[in-house]
Parts: sequence; C-alpha cells; structure tokens
Amino acid sequence: MKFRWNNYLLPIVVGVILFGILFSLDSDVETLLQGRIPNKKPGIVVNQVGYLPQWQKKAFFRHNTGLDSQVKLQNTTQLIDRDTNKEIATFSLTPETIDRDSADGISTIDFSEISQQGNYYLRNGKFKSVPFAIGTDIYRDPLIKLLRSYYLQRCGVAIDDPVSGISHPPCHVRDGILANGDEPTKIDGVGGWHDGGSYNKYVATTTVSIGRLLTLYEENPNLFPDSQLNIPESGNGRSDLLDEMEFGLNWLLKMQRADGAVYRKVAGATWALNLAPDEDIQPRYVYGISTPETAKFAAVMAIASRNFELIDRELADKYLTSAKLAWEYLQNQPQMQVDWKAEDDLGSDKYLASQFNTEKSLTTDIDDRLWAAAELYITTGKDNFANYFSDNLDKVEYDVFEWKNPVSLGAIDYLRQKRQPVSTETISQIETKVKQQADRILEIVNQNPYNIASDRFIWGSNRTVAESGIALIYAYRITDNTQYLNGAIAQLDYLLGRNHFNQTFITDIGTNSVQNLSNLYTRAKQIKIPGVVVSGANATAQDSKVYKDKGHLSYSDDELSYATNGNATDYNAAVISLIVNLLEN
Repeated sequence: MKFRWNNYLLPIVVGVILFGILFSLDSDVETLLQGRIPNKKPGIVVNQVGYLPQWQKKAFFRHNTGLDSQVKLQNTTQLIDRDTNKEIATFSLTPETIDRDSADGISTIDFSEISQQGNYYLRNGKFKSVPFAIGTDIYRDPLIKLLRSYYLQRCGVAIDDPVSGISHPPCHVRDGILANGDEPTKIDGVGGWHDGGSYNKYVATTTVSIGRLLTLYEENPNLFPDSQLNIPESGNGRSDLLDEMEFGLNWLLKMQRADGAVYRKVAGATWALNLAPDEDIQPRYVYGISTPETAKFAAVMAIASRNFELIDRELADKYLTSAKLAWEYLQNQPQMQVDWKAEDDLGSDKYLASQFNTEKSLTTDIDDRLWAAAELYITTGKDNFANYFSDNLDKVEYDVFEWKNPVSLGAIDYLRQKRQPVSTETISQIETKVKQQADRILEIVNQNPYNIASDRFIWGSNRTVAESGIALIYAYRITDNTQYLNGAIAQLDYLLGRNHFNQTFITDIGTNSVQNLSNLYTRAKQIKIPGVVVSGANATAQDSKVYKDKGHLSYSDDELSYATNGNATDYNAAVISLIVNLLEN
C-alpha cells in the first residue's frame, strides 16, 4: 500500500500544536478550560450586600496576571450613586499584590471615609462593580433569609411556605430503628432538621448550631422578636428564633438514652438520590452513642435551660435535667467512647475522625466536656463544673468554635457570664487565649491578598472563615484594637462577594449569589432554598469537581460538588453569628 502523507500529516501537525499548547498551560488556565473556575473576568469585587456607615469599606480590583496582562487600569476609581448616577468621590488604587493560588493581581480600593447612606457602585474605566448599599438596616433581610432556612429544612412535618414556595408533606415519620443492637429496637427519632445537604440529622452539627444561635439570643434578645421569620409559630408571643431552636432541641431530647448517653445521628442506609423528603421512605436508623455528642448535648441543653427559664419554666427544667443526666453519664464513662461501625456511614456523613477530618481534637472528648462544664456552671452555679473547666482548660487546643472542637464558645460564655464569684485566674487565662488566637488569625488575614482568615481550605471552609471572624470580634471587645474588628469585617466581605469568583456563598443573597446548591432536595425537584450558606473552597477536592490543592480557588458553583457547594446547619449558624456580632460593634 502506498503511504499517503496527506492522510497523516495534518493530524500529526495539529496534534503536536495542541500538545504544545496544553503543555505550556499552567494549572490555573488548564482548570479554566475545564470549566471549573468561573468568573475569571477582570473587575471590581465588593461586599454585595454592603457596609454599615461606621465600618471599614474596601473593595478589590482583581485580574489574572497571566490571562489579563493587557488590562489597562485607571489610576483612580469612582464611587457612583446608583440613584442619581452622579460621582460621589474618587479613590486611588493601592499597588498590586499577587495572590499565589489564583495568580490574581489585586489592588485595594479603600472608601471607608464614606458614611452617607445610599445605593452605590464602583467604576474604574470600563469596569463596574455590582451594586451595594451603605446603611444601618441593610442586613435585616439577609438575616431573616439565613434564619428561615432552618424552618425550610425541618424534618418530620409538612412544609408549606408562602414565602419561598417550598412545599412537601410530612417526611421521615418513622425514624428511627436502633442500628447497633440497643433495646428497645426502635425509638421516636422524628423531628430535627435535614442537614449536610441531605435528609440526615446529626447531633454534632445540631448542638453547635443551636448553641451558637441561643448564645446570640442570650446577648441580643431584642434582635429576634416574635413574627420576625413568618414561620408557623409566629404570633405566639415569643421569639421566632426560640421557636425554631425548640424544634431542634426537642429532636435532640429524643436522641438521649435513658442512662444519659446520646446517639450520634439518624439516617438511611443509602443516599436518597432524586427524591423529595417525603418520597424517601427507606428505613431510617439511629446510630451509636458517643461521649463527644453526649457532652455537646449537655452543653446545649444547659444553654437552652437558661434561655427558656423566663418563658417556659417547665421546658427549661426539662432541658436542665437532660443536661445533668448527660453529665452524669460522662462521669461514669471517663474515657472517650464512640459506638461506630463502617456500615454506619453508607448513607450519611461520619462526623468523626476520618481521612478527611484529621484534627487532634477528634481523638479526645475533653474539649466537648469542657464546653459542657462551662455551660452547666453558668446555668447552675455549681462549683464542680467550674472546677472541672478551670482544671482542664489548658489540656486542649484553643481553636475556632465548631463541632470538632467547641471549647472556645464555652470559654467565651464563661468570660462574659454575670454569675459571681468567678475565678479571676481563669478569666485572665481565657483572655490570653482569645488574644493569642486572634493574633494568629490576623497574621493569616494580613498575608493573604484577599484577606481570608484561613490558610487551610478543607470541608466547611466558609464556616471556618466566619468563625475566625467571630474570634477576631471577641479579641476586639477585650482590647479595642480596631485591627481585629476590620479583620472580622473582611471575612464577611469575602463571604458576600469580595472574592475571586465575584460571588456570594449564600443562596439568594447578593447580585451574584451561589446558584447550584448541592442538596438532595434542590437537585431532585429543581427548587431553590434561599438563605443557605455553602461549604466553600475545599483543596482536598473529595468530589473531584474542583481543582485540587489550589486554596480558595478550589471551589465550584456546581450541584455535583458536594464537597464545596453543599450546606449544613452549622455553616448558617456561623455566618448569622458573624453578622450579628458585627452589627453590635
């Protein structure tokens, strides 16, 4: 056969050219071609909700130094009144800094001097920011959406919401069979909130979420009135927030065994793909007892008792009795205990130490016991709880509050309690830990061109960012150092759009809000749940939907990216708390 060059030469040449192009691309461009990094156009990124008049106000102009090298910036940026389209002020850009993960060149636009309330956007030549506001009440509606999302994810009851249009019959009304051989073989596990982007229910996230939100109510009851959220209990004469927390608390009570121990979760043995909540009729199991969960249960029940004391004394007593029973179990079980089998996690998340959750705090339950001791002392005034807390505080790492390590909320609650006398030595010890933690966080903020308070992007990074902001606020209240306060504001700015993606990480909040929530219900029925915080960048990329090891760039607004775009109750609680704490400063 005669060899015909014309048949082979063109494909060879094209192949060589394509190979050369692909070989020359860095990982950032390669990722762009794969469609995993949206919104890479140069432009101005801002907090898309806006700023209180007294807040620091900073926006960024960002562009990719490799892809957008020909971008021509003006030396100044204008603040424009949206209502009149008139220029309000002009600001210079800072010299450009380069972000390692994204190769973005970032220049800062500082317009903190502007305190006049109004609706604005920023303009630099042909580039405009999305609109934002400056005002005193601009976070009212976002907070309502964030809080209402709990109601929309209630389990075991019918949902018929006139605001969002979400509606389904009662779901999971036969929860739950005891999975690991306890007697009786079944308990009433109905209730609680769907969590983790699925229909499962977890004690770990429920406790820290309620603890975080009830602490907010305890400090700021006037911010959470009756009829605020338009939920079924609205109009009953007490705070809608307390009503929603009671719904979660009542499910937690069902998870306590007669001896005081607490089960970990309720879930099916398979993931309920392509089903609405009421269509998931598989058997649902109650999985093993756990001393970490038992301790977190004791802590949140103690908090609940003092929050409900003046509203419903009988219910408050019930909560406190349950907290004491859990503590008694812990005293009789001094070593960490978790009843777990590999098959427990076939249709649900583990929420224990794992290949993805490797923190040292997950190898012990003393951090959980410390949170319980602190809250029980504040509620009861009993010295044995105070002594346990003081004697063991230095035995654990002091870190941001989360289900993996909740000790910091106990320490802060101990610090601001009104009960006397308290140990002045312990107070001093806590204040030192708070300031040391804030200094570590602030160093990370200042080293990152996007001012993100995290250098470890793992599952739930947005929660970590929010909780880091809260930790900075605690330090600000102790020291009056405005660097801490401004660092906290920067975390809210990041979550609300001042980021590489020019996108907020909360559904239905901001001009460019997250669109493709990785949630079983929203995927199955193509609906939207407003006010839901997503997990955020995850450099470990467990779902293989984002580029690995790229820091804050390891994110995708993709409904299949469960590791970056899923939701959980504790994410919302952290962001709500960050906003409210900032509003109070």
